[in-house]
Amino acid sequence: MPLLKTIAELKSYVALDMKGIQPSFALELEFVETQTIRPLLGGALYIWLQAAYDAPGFDPTSSGLAAQLLRAVQAPLARLAVAANITIHMATIDETGVHIVSNDKSKTAFQWQTNAQQAFLLQRGNLGLDALVEWLEEHRADSPELVAWAASTAGQRHRRELFTSTAEFHEMEAISNSRQVFEALRPVRRRMESFELQRVLGADFLFELREQVRTRNVSSENQMLLNTYVLPALAALTIGHAVPELGLRLTGEGIDLTIARNDDSNSKEADAGLDALLRDKVDESLLSAHRYLTRLTDLLDRTASATRFATYFASPTYTDPNQVVAPVNTTKSKIYKFR
Repeated sequence: MPLLKTIAELKSYVALDMKGIQPSFALELEFVETQTIRPLLGGALYIWLQAAYDAPGFDPTSSGLAAQLLRAVQAPLARLAVAANITIHMATIDETGVHIVSNDKSKTAFQWQTNAQQAFLLQRGNLGLDALVEWLEEHRADSPELVAWAASTAGQRHRRELFTSTAEFHEMEAISNSRQVFEALRPVRRRMESFELQRVLGADFLFELREQVRTRNVSSENQMLLNTYVLPALAALTIGHAVPELGLRLTGEGIDLTIARNDDSNSKEADAGLDALLRDKVDESLLSAHRYLTRLTDLLDRTASATRFATYFASPTYTDPNQVVAPVNTTKSKIYKFR
């Protein structure tokens, strides 16, 4: 059984003028639930919520944990399913072909109206997914089922890197709180962690930070380091490398240019001077990242010890700021070397 059954529940989240859930909507509800909602909940929590929802006398408006979770699930489920179904619902298919509704009482909306409605629902739906994960995190200790979720693969999937949420990344780099952007940036963030942060922090200290984030047990000193230097540097690095990368999209037909303007006209055509603006953004982001990393290295080298940032202190990445550096050139040097 689905996690959203009635038209009244669907209308709680999307303004619709219909008396029942149409078959095309039911198909999309099932698809979004299977492909998006269930992976966030994990199998065990999904089964528990489904059983509670199906139980006789269950009140979805109550203050119980299952009812709260159901509402957190239904909000993105309804909006994403309707958004995906808008294009399909505009046309019907029968033995004679594909048809649209157009008569003296009703006609198909203009394309710009359809696009705007779809974009609005997608935005609200993805905000709902972030809110769902936030609810699960806030209530992870409130029942045995939620405790099990927090320790499961599903409960730690969004914690496999240093950034764990859209809002957290948006605090460092403005992405309009867009979950779509945050997810699109994930491969770039992972590479920047491994390539750039590991070079500065060392493999062992980076692993320590990742494990503390994953297990929700970040020490106060490491949290300070993350908030002040590591996450801002990682965000800037991500944007700097993602701007040129996400401007192109690999598809089954080849490579598409994906740079667009706010207006709907010629949305895939690059404006004159756009390449210069993008290059400025890349340079600015990489410069900011370099500054954060320089300050991070300076702080760690000055303050690390056997009791503070001990993992970094014991790694080959650590440099003693008080060590005596042998001069490259002396008065007795036979060959003068340039640094």
